[in-house]
Amino acid sequence: MRATPSLLLAAALLVPSSAPAQTLSEQFGGLFTFGNCGEPLCLPVNAGVHGSHYIPGVVQGQNNLLSYLGTSISTTLGNLPVSAATSSEIFSFVNGVPVAEQGSAGPIFGERAQTLGQGRFVLGAAATVLSFNQIRGVNLSDVELNFVHQNVGAAEFGDPVFEQDVIEVSTDLTLDVRAISVGATYGLTSRIDLGVVVPFVMADLTGSSQARIISNLTNTPHSFGTQENPTQTASAAADGSASGVGDIAARLKVNVFQSDNSGFSFLGEVRLPTGDDENFLGSGETTVRAMGIFSTRQGNFTPHINGGVLYRTGDVNNTGVVLNAGFDQLLSPQFTLAIDLLGNLQMGDGVEFPREAVFDVPSSYTVDLTNIPDAKDHILDLSVGGKFAASDNFRVIGNLFVPLNSGGLRSSLGWTAGLELDFR
Repeated sequence: MRATPSLLLAAALLVPSSAPAQTLSEQFGGLFTFGNCGEPLCLPVNAGVHGSHYIPGVVQGQNNLLSYLGTSISTTLGNLPVSAATSSEIFSFVNGVPVAEQGSAGPIFGERAQTLGQGRFVLGAAATVLSFNQIRGVNLSDVELNFVHQNVGAAEFGDPVFEQDVIEVSTDLTLDVRAISVGATYGLTSRIDLGVVVPFVMADLTGSSQARIISNLTNTPHSFGTQENPTQTASAAADGSASGVGDIAARLKVNVFQSDNSGFSFLGEVRLPTGDDENFLGSGETTVRAMGIFSTRQGNFTPHINGGVLYRTGDVNNTGVVLNAGFDQLLSPQFTLAIDLLGNLQMGDGVEFPREAVFDVPSSYTVDLTNIPDAKDHILDLSVGGKFAASDNFRVIGNLFVPLNSGGLRSSLGWTAGLELDFR
């Protein structure tokens, strides 16, 4: 147990603290602020009244995207690997006494039913790198938003004619997240494990947006910039970084049945909102996960299946069903292959974007407000990795995972590398 503070301190030193002038949330909001008048979309014509007729739409789009971005990041961070929950030894029972046998080193993302054993202690550290490039199947370099005027004056939408002016915004985003998760698991009894995971997260956001006013009028009253220097196009940019402690997790695994070859356990996990959600370092809400774990063993082949529920205290995307299935196979005395299908099915309310605006004049027609579809953000990933036993109690971990569907905010490829120390 004395190694824990030193390991945490060493990991903390790897992640420099930062205090950006603006949070990443504010940087993201800046992608919707054009010109120099200090207002979203910055329409200077009669700015106290007329220019603000686009602002509610901007704020709605900004808040929806920001909420969705933050929720999607927290969902991904909430599924970062915890590689300090299994021991490299498998036990069989002889006359009711556990006897250690050679076996696989366990899964990386999934869980097997067996606990560590009383008094055993596992330390682990894993670095995960993600570069997000899609949002619900739309490339982050190709996100489009259209903002329409409020209906003023006559009841028909589109009268007066300037109501038909549409502001088109194309946004190009790059979001990179790197996390170092340091974890410790202790065998409180022969059937109960306690664990804690502390992630250190680094997030980098860069982006640009281009806006233009689409109008049928030769001299539209809408423009960017200032009254002295009006323009029909504008641009904005974001560039920021942040780092710090993410959402700390506490874990409890209880083995309720164990035979020579099979077992069943319950796993409970609480992730606390210790990460700064304004800088995309955490979720800003408490997350609770409860799962049942079944695993069996045939020689050196150990398949497992995990299923349960996930609950978040936020208003959107707050419940889900967790389904993981896979196996770990000892290929040699030193190397274990681990493969998992990782599923998170969204059950609660998700983020919905305004879909379309319908104009009444000059004839009925619609304008799509975004190219991001409304969909459930189900997550299905394939995880392929391995553990190399450098010694009896020291293992090196490597893992790749790729998305198998387009739900949520996704990275086309992610990787994890880590270490495990097993104190017997």
